[in-house]
Amino acid sequence: MAAVKQLYFNWTASRMCASSNGGAAREKGPSAQAPLSILIPAMHGTAHLPKLIAVCKQLAPLEIIVISKRTLELGAGIRVVPAEDAENLFSWRREAAKHARGSVLLFLGEEQIDSLSGLQRFLFPILYGKAQVVLPQHDSRNRKLIKPQPIHSFSLLVNNLFGRSDLREASLLDTPHAMTREALSKIGVEQLAQPAQAHKRAVVGGLSITAQIIGTGTEERLFLPQLHGSLLKELSLYEKLVIAEQLDLVSHLPFRGGLSDGGRRRDLAENVSGTNSGIPVTQVGKWPLRQTSLYSGKAVSVIIPALNEAATIQQVIREVLRLEPVEIIVVVNGSDDQTAQLARECGATTVEFPYALGVDTGRAIGASLAKGDILLFVDADVIMTAHDLYPFVLACQRGVDVALNDVSAFLNQPCADNVFVACRQALNLALNRKDLGIGSMVTVPFALRREAVAPLGWPILLCPPKAQAVYAQAGVKMELVHQVNSFSSNRLRPEKHFASSGMPPAVEQIAGDHVEALQFLVKGR
Repeated sequence: MAAVKQLYFNWTASRMCASSNGGAAREKGPSAQAPLSILIPAMHGTAHLPKLIAVCKQLAPLEIIVISKRTLELGAGIRVVPAEDAENLFSWRREAAKHARGSVLLFLGEEQIDSLSGLQRFLFPILYGKAQVVLPQHDSRNRKLIKPQPIHSFSLLVNNLFGRSDLREASLLDTPHAMTREALSKIGVEQLAQPAQAHKRAVVGGLSITAQIIGTGTEERLFLPQLHGSLLKELSLYEKLVIAEQLDLVSHLPFRGGLSDGGRRRDLAENVSGTNSGIPVTQVGKWPLRQTSLYSGKAVSVIIPALNEAATIQQVIREVLRLEPVEIIVVVNGSDDQTAQLARECGATTVEFPYALGVDTGRAIGASLAKGDILLFVDADVIMTAHDLYPFVLACQRGVDVALNDVSAFLNQPCADNVFVACRQALNLALNRKDLGIGSMVTVPFALRREAVAPLGWPILLCPPKAQAVYAQAGVKMELVHQVNSFSSNRLRPEKHFASSGMPPAVEQIAGDHVEALQFLVKGR
């Protein structure tokens, strides 16, 4: 650490000496190798400029360029460039880069004033290492001090799609970031106005990219209500612009981002007819189970997909029976144990396939068979009490169309290095449903009100995030209604939950589902 600090001192001292001697010293030291251009926006105000410029001067850059919509007098050595083509929030970067002369370009923001030591540490990999692009990354030890931003959930998903999970949420959408002249030529100056696309070019183009910790959440932040002002459940203008950039990027990816769909038998679910001819249904016992006054005359159907769940299926059904459903449909697929027999012994209707249907196909087929006014979906390997299942049915009885599980208390905070969590938040933000947090139809239990969703078709349940997007666009009433931990008792499946490299199969399928949903949204717009 002492050696690093000495390098920082030597670097700054050499640059200050070069500046004071009219550039004569630029033939010596690191400044000769990497003359620095610092690019600063002043698009929404100028209050930040004095302090920010004072910090930047201590870096002894080759030049400081300020991009502004107005005429400014900032003193000697500061070049003001008019923002002639500021068609979006990020186009200033393109205009600034056109005028920069340095071999390293540092792009700053106007929302935060970083310290000199913070900027020195941030620039170190690109000035003294081999990095061609340096991106900002928050210190994980200080994440509780930093309010998560939508850029983080989308960027974490995108970095995982491109095989750079090590970058976490770091992205060219955020500032500060720095790049070499060589990197800029590969990315393209014009592309800087679309930073999500620029980020993709940097990653897939094989550039040397590193994420460097910047800030602790205690830096001086500016008040920019026109960009960041919003209520808790609203999207700010900044958030909307960032989401639009990321959606544009996702729209140009291959279908599902090229990710696996979990081996779904889409053909079976999509070809289900109104009479369900050809579906192997076995119904036993006296049916319906009973009349109930629990739901004001509404009937409840419970759908349970199952593959080799003999160890838990009867316990799951016993809890479900306490809800007094009109039917329980167990879609048994690919099982070679006693799952179907045990389910029938409990009085359930079984739908049996000798082969696996893949994830979520069983839900779509079960829903197409159901007769209830309210459909409750649970899994065969997760035993949840009737006490925790009842609120989902109750919500639909009271008029909620899609009743979701609020799992925020049981998962890591959004974007905490978890693509499984991040893609949920990204989808809800894209749906302009910030209030849903990381609530998702990926996670059981959830319940649907037939009257609201049946017209949209049951095959849509093949891809739960896409179903969530379809329902949101249709204007159905979707709410988080209860909190139940459906993860603690979920059976660990090594073949699905672990991978020697890349995403585990289960995570890859879920990430692909969310990309499919986001691509559907873009097409719909």
